[in-house]
Amino acid sequence: MIKFNLNDKKQFSVVVLIKYIVCLMIIEFLILSFNFVVFINQNNKTVNAQMFSVGLNDSIKEDTIGNYRLEFTDDAQDYYIKVNCQTQVVIVYVADENGNYTIPVKKMICSTGDATPATGVFKISDKYEWRYLVGGVYGQYATRITGQILFHSVPYTKKDKSSLEYWEYDKLGQPASKGCVRLTVQDSKWIFDNCKKGTQVEFCYEDTNENKIILKKISDYDDELKGWDPTDPDENNPWREYIEQNKGENK
Repeated sequence: MIKFNLNDKKQFSVVVLIKYIVCLMIIEFLILSFNFVVFINQNNKTVNAQMFSVGLNDSIKEDTIGNYRLEFTDDAQDYYIKVNCQTQVVIVYVADENGNYTIPVKKMICSTGDATPATGVFKISDKYEWRYLVGGVYGQYATRITGQILFHSVPYTKKDKSSLEYWEYDKLGQPASKGCVRLTVQDSKWIFDNCKKGTQVEFCYEDTNENKIILKKISDYDDELKGWDPTDPDENNPWREYIEQNKGENK
């Protein structure tokens, strides 16, 4: 039979007591963590999953005026974007075999403005499917470049794809914005979908020999048509049917 002296019994009791206290602390921590998760879930707004294409490591956050934005954790860079304020053209490059971004893969017509940076290289951050803009208007597929300068579509009078400021669309190819870089919906969506956080954007003023991009003006078309960006891929865009019906005609 094993005998314990008085000191052994005291030491054993202290060890048991310490283990008991540690167990209580762990249980309390788990309960608090569970309650915190429940609180967060109850207070978060429900976001339509179709609004964004979100990776496993990405998150959706909301700012103070109700604009949902994506915060990306992947800083890998597939593209380099150059905004030429002289020609009002945006060119997207991929890397060559030496890792230098010298191969152009996409060219976009744009409109810049007085507050657009003249020079400098910045990195893409937040993204918004709809963004409230200066002047009480809205832009689709907004991607933040720096501060209040974003890529986005031509403005809309309200958060409605049929409320395009068509007179501003007709200004693409010339300075017209407050400072953001306006694009067609097709092009702003391409940047939104394909250019990750950390993608570099360079601003410059360069005279080049490249041909300017010319868009057909839409102001003279019916209200139903000109209220939409012709490049918007939305299935409800009336331009889709119009273009299909008028293939081969110069209208």
